[in-house]
Amino acid sequence: MLIDSHIHYDASGDASKILEALEVTGTDMCCLQAQIYKKKINQNFDVFYAKLKCPNKVYINIALDSYLYYHQEKMDEMPNYIKRMMECGADGIKMIEGKPTERKLFPIPDFDSPVYEATFKYIEDNKIHVTWHVNDPEEFWDEEKVPDWAKRSGWFYSDGTFVNNIDQYTQIERLLARHPKLHITFAHFYFKSADLDYLAKMFDKYPYVGVDITPGIELFTNMSENIEKAKCFFNKYYERIMYGTDISVDSGEINGLNIVDAITRKNLCCDFLAKDKVYLKGDEKGLLGKDDLIINGLKLDREKVEYIEAKNFLKEYGEIKKLNINKILEEALIHRERLIEELKDTSYLDKLIEEFKKA
Repeated sequence: MLIDSHIHYDASGDASKILEALEVTGTDMCCLQAQIYKKKINQNFDVFYAKLKCPNKVYINIALDSYLYYHQEKMDEMPNYIKRMMECGADGIKMIEGKPTERKLFPIPDFDSPVYEATFKYIEDNKIHVTWHVNDPEEFWDEEKVPDWAKRSGWFYSDGTFVNNIDQYTQIERLLARHPKLHITFAHFYFKSADLDYLAKMFDKYPYVGVDITPGIELFTNMSENIEKAKCFFNKYYERIMYGTDISVDSGEINGLNIVDAITRKNLCCDFLAKDKVYLKGDEKGLLGKDDLIINGLKLDREKVEYIEAKNFLKEYGEIKKLNINKILEEALIHRERLIEELKDTSYLDKLIEEFKKA
């Protein structure tokens, strides 16, 4: 079995691309990651719709309520928001809040701030799984090392207007010290693929913390360069690692679903786990860029690969939660009022509401 724990979805009203992505990558099920989003507050109703249209295939992680970041005196309302989203049929939570661009775009509090205390206590007490993007590759803060493609994407962070990556890691360390039983998967190997000792100490200290292997390509090249140490790490901590591709499925004419890139991501992740050498053809519109790639692989035992590709996810999430359409409709109307309050377009949500009414 293959479960992609990390796919992005923003194609309101079109879930067929999800099924296409699963088909071309030979994936049985996936978890869609909703995010806070300027135009919509968040993408929660998009992923509820996708779950409706892809029964038995789709888990969903909902985003937090970004409205409350602008009204931090009301942040204690976040646990109730999470509770209501879980009652709607969410399976877990996605936090993109640690990506530097989002920290700049939204007034997101420091993660060890007291205003977050009620939120993380609720998540911890209810054993809700969180997939969390914290930071980016460390070279994105270094003018001499940052890749040109990262600069073009707006991911160069040393100009003083973005959060510092060390500061964010410190905030997470303080948060985990207060809430050591949080169930968290840090996306993209926590951007610590070059510092496996750091991750090992974290894993040994916090039994419910893990990572996923969603690319960034630096994740694989870093470990390829120190493959024996990477093998030791994976052989010891294989039950703390999830498979994921970070495929993006959206409604854009340019992006939409890049099938070649989706297959490349799947092959990179799976081949890295199972094979001694990984050979991938470059694609200037995809993950690797134009250059072909040859890296060392882990060649793990099949049993350990199965944990990473599916068993660890199922251990955390269990069966797909059923949707509660009546609750979704109630929440959609509340969400619509907030969109109006913030002078945002409601048309996408109005269409989804009509689809939910038909269910």
